[in-house]
Amino acid sequence: MTAHSEDITLLLQQWSGGNRDAESKLFAVLMPELREIANRSLRRERRNHTLQRTELVNEIFLKLPKTKKIDWQGRCHFLAIVTRMMRRYLIDYARKRPKAVLLSMDGLPEGLMAGKTKLETAVAIDELLDEMEKESPRRCSVVVLISYLGLSPGEAAEKLEMSERTVEREWHEGKKWLFERLSKKPCKTAQKTTNE
Repeated sequence: MTAHSEDITLLLQQWSGGNRDAESKLFAVLMPELREIANRSLRRERRNHTLQRTELVNEIFLKLPKTKKIDWQGRCHFLAIVTRMMRRYLIDYARKRPKAVLLSMDGLPEGLMAGKTKLETAVAIDELLDEMEKESPRRCSVVVLISYLGLSPGEAAEKLEMSERTVEREWHEGKKWLFERLSKKPCKTAQKTTNE
C-alpha cells in the first residue's frame, strides 16, 4: 500500500481526531518506514543489543497514541517524531543498564561535551531537539534524519520531499544551533541522572 504525502497528512489529521480506521490505514502505509527507522536506530547502538527491531517498533506503537495532539505537518514530521521516540526509548533503555554504551549524535566537535558521559550527551541533545522542534519542525526533522539515522543529505531530501540544497542548509543551521547551545547550557536532566 502506498500513499502520497497529502494522503498521509490527511490520515494523520483524521487519526488525531480519533478515527480508528485512519489509524489502521496510516500504520499499514508507514510500517515499512517504521521498521527501517528501527533498523537504522539499532544499527547505531552497541553490537549484540538485546532489543530487537520488532520490539522497538512495538514499544513505539504503544507510545504513539500519546502523540495524537501534535499538530502534524505531514509524513516527514511524523517520521522525525517517531525517530526521536525510538531514540528516547533507547536512551531510557541504556539508563537501566549499568554499563550501557550509547552512541551520541554524529558530527559533534571534539571536546564540546568534555567531562560528560555519552548518556549525558545524548540526553542534552534530546532536550535541545525539543526546543528546536518548537522553533523549526523542518530543521529538526533534517537534523534527526541525518544525525540519528545516518541518512545522507540526498536521502534525507528524498524522505522529506525537499531539495538537497534546502536540506544541506537546514543541516548546517541545525548543527550550528545545537553546537552553540551545547557549549553554553548545561543539561538539567543529565545532572539529575548523574546525581541519582
